[in-house]
Amino acid sequence: MKEHERVFSIFLIGLVLVLMNPFILLSRVDASSHYMDRLGIKRFYKRVKAPSFALKDINGAVVKLEDYRGKIVFLNFWASWCRPCRVEMPSMEKLYTEFRDKDFIMLAVDKQESSRVVKEFSEKLSLSYPILLDSDGSVSGEYGVRSIPTTYLIDREGYFIGGGCGGS
Repeated sequence: MKEHERVFSIFLIGLVLVLMNPFILLSRVDASSHYMDRLGIKRFYKRVKAPSFALKDINGAVVKLEDYRGKIVFLNFWASWCRPCRVEMPSMEKLYTEFRDKDFIMLAVDKQESSRVVKEFSEKLSLSYPILLDSDGSVSGEYGVRSIPTTYLIDREGYFIGGGCGGS
């Protein structure tokens, strides 16, 4: 297993542990917690609201971040040409399948590719989580995405929990 695949696997295992612990999700992460540091997740100590957005999904429906208030949001920025992104998608599908009925949503935001390319990619991998199209890159820009994949965790009230980059 390549190093970036191993690191991402460790990230996902830790993320699953975080999502399974309601105490962590209901309270803010405090300075005595170190598991997020070990997973490479940057913790946000200030309560910062995630920027709102409305994007079309691969079927043309408009999806708004606010539609998922009350759920933990796993927000992933990616592109089909990105090798680390392609590697992480099957693990993300497993995570989504496991937790989609537990106040959890995964939103994968494709950065500046055509809907045809993204839809073909999604169908090839049998991805079931919502895939959104950031056609002009404006949402990626607002979230400060400089490399992909980049993932943010957003709490039930719409505030950042943490985030990190998975690229090598």
